[in-house]
Amino acid sequence: MSATPPTELLRRARVATWLHPRWLLALKTALAAGLAWLLVQPVGGDLGQYHYYAPMGAAVAMSTTVVGSVRTSLQTIVAIAIGAAIATGVGALDAPGWLALGLTIAVATLIAGLHLLGSMGGWVLVAALFVLVIGGRDPGAYVAAYLGLTAFGALVATAVNALLPQLPLAPVARAQARLRHRLAAELDGLAEALLGEDVVHESTWEEQRRRLEPHLTSLRELVAEADDARRANWRAGRWSQTADRRYTQARALERLAGCVDEVSVLVSDQRSAVHADEESARELRETMARAMRAVATMLRSADEDPVEEDADDAPTVDAERTVAELGLLVARLASLDDKHLPAAAVWVNLERAVEAWA
Repeated sequence: MSATPPTELLRRARVATWLHPRWLLALKTALAAGLAWLLVQPVGGDLGQYHYYAPMGAAVAMSTTVVGSVRTSLQTIVAIAIGAAIATGVGALDAPGWLALGLTIAVATLIAGLHLLGSMGGWVLVAALFVLVIGGRDPGAYVAAYLGLTAFGALVATAVNALLPQLPLAPVARAQARLRHRLAAELDGLAEALLGEDVVHESTWEEQRRRLEPHLTSLRELVAEADDARRANWRAGRWSQTADRRYTQARALERLAGCVDEVSVLVSDQRSAVHADEESARELRETMARAMRAVATMLRSADEDPVEEDADDAPTVDAERTVAELGLLVARLASLDDKHLPAAAVWVNLERAVEAWA
């Protein structure tokens, strides 16, 4: 059995880091923590008792983005400094232990909610308690060790992250795929409801909104993270075209979600001529259902490669044709009376959906 060529091993490793960004993050964190630990070993004196704060700072500061590492590092250092100041101030009051502890916790908890500290606000309380309990005899030396070594570890993590930056586009692609298939399922559900005998209730589509919202929120967060990862990233230029395409598709999917939501509201309006018993209304429901299913098929066909470039654009010929047929029918019916305005709105939204993803 022949050995796998090194180039193939490198390709597989790169694919793995794209598909599973957390793996590379774990490796970078371990590397940064190990380096921080080794680099502080020569440090002696009071600082030498607290070497472990350096790898701790590296682990805390590591992020999938360089900008994220810088931000987290600054927030952590500021939070520790504030916590140390709180504990030192309370310690200077020479209050009983239980009172000093209570005051420290109360003040630190209040300060931890400051917006500028972000998700690192919890370190205010941690640092305050550490300084109060562990550094009680010599708070100055302890604060210097705690703050200095943590800052050093954070600096090491930022340097490692700058050398090995990530651009997490694969999670964006997977989130897009989940949202596309969810939107396709909702369109199919709308089409089935139109052709069925049961009345389409508004409460059904309220539930639809709740099903879509988590997917939309997840996609927005991942796109923001990927956009953040392009900053201070020397590898970003190589993937700029793919990244731009991902962002364009994400915006298109958000518009699609809005279209589906509007279509749902219009279809659930029982006052609409869409739900009449006339022959023209039945023809309208059937044509509208075909258009919705064609758009759903278009969404499912837009499978991309999450590692390299995207696949070709989704086949939109059938969707364009069926949506155009719906437009012609709506125009013909609207020329006879004005009861088909909601149907016209459905057509416009489906047309926008096709244009957005084509």
